[in-house]
Amino acid sequence: MSYKEDKNFWGIPYGTEISAEAFVKDIWDPTTEEILTPKQFLGLGWGINLHALGRRVGVIK
Repeated sequence: MSYKEDKNFWGIPYGTEISAEAFVKDIWDPTTEEILTPKQFLGLGWGINLHALGRRVGVIK
């Protein structure tokens, strides 16, 4: 994973930020091609990057 501030608990990433920016970055991050990204917004696990998924499927150029 390419995030500099990866936080994890026994290998499972978690997010502690409570902001609109962190929420949007969880679901729409054009800076990476990874579909599953570590949580930035409050939560445990990985988020689905819809921007990367859309590019792979061919919906977004």
